Amino acid sequence: MPLQYIDFGFVKENANFESVLAHYKLKSKGSGGERSVLCPFHEERTASCKVELERKIFQCFGCGAKGNVLEFVALMEGNRADLRGAALKLASICKIPVASPRGTRASKIAQDAPQPAQTKKPAPRPSMSHVEPSDASEGDIEAANPPLAFALKLDPDHPYLAERGLSAELVAEFGLGYCSRGSMAGRICIPLHNERGELVAYAGRWPGDEGFPEDEDRYKLPAKFQKARILYNLHRVPETEHLVLVEGYWSVIRLHTLGVPVVGLMGWSVSEEQVALLLGRGIKRVTLLLDGDETGFTGRERVLPALSSAFFVYSPLLSEGEKPDTLPEDDLLSLIPQI
Repeated sequence: MPLQYIDFGFVKENANFESVLAHYKLKSKGSGGERSVLCPFHEERTASCKVELERKIFQCFGCGAKGNVLEFVALMEGNRADLRGAALKLASICKIPVASPRGTRASKIAQDAPQPAQTKKPAPRPSMSHVEPSDASEGDIEAANPPLAFALKLDPDHPYLAERGLSAELVAEFGLGYCSRGSMAGRICIPLHNERGELVAYAGRWPGDEGFPEDEDRYKLPAKFQKARILYNLHRVPETEHLVLVEGYWSVIRLHTLGVPVVGLMGWSVSEEQVALLLGRGIKRVTLLLDGDETGFTGRERVLPALSSAFFVYSPLLSEGEKPDTLPEDDLLSLIPQI
């Protein structure tokens, strides 16, 4: 039996943080849009956990826990990775549906939902401007893949990029280039961004299929980078209800040049966080287009059930040896429904 569809963005948008505090019997101090509570995630005597009711975010300046209202509930329920369970709990607390009813505006649902009594709003108070509503991704409260404070100096004229058929304009658009220093030395670097467009890491591809160090793979990621927290190219995808999901960087770039909304898993598995990112962008239909090789076939069997519980999924099977970045243009576009 398929899992109940949950629109995580809808639940967060229509939730009421004050109702959540009341449900967990957390007495708040202050009035208006910003409150203080004793942090429920560590022992303390002075309230150091700040909650912004309108932005629906929290941050504890004692233990460092922070995130949005959905992640707050996940932590309170004892499993910060169970966002599905947290969304169901949050909807129950706030007496709202887990997705917008057909033909009903989200703002109307928010107005109709029971709200606790509000006191007269005082003059604006200083906000936690350094905390964004989506400061933590749909998953771990602890900062994962924080934005980089630097950018690598890359050579965009390496012959490997031309051999892949990438124009100078495309190389510049995706920030590709050869790295000669540091941990990515000797590799073509591919900048990786989170859903907000912030640079969080670089992937490194050995320029060729031979000659890379015996103790390393053809592709390399930073040791502490968590690829399950992002989807490659998501920040470039325009507003849409349908996109294509592929494995690798080059397939993403190829489809992007053809005007197809596309993101990459950077592998052949999908995480709950990645599903939540897609739901948060309003995606309803997914075309899964994995490589036509053993890992792609295996990944397809694993990824399909996870996606099908949240989206309408179409998954054409590529022939042995075929990849989205090597198929002729007409053949590639014929695999993608025009919806």
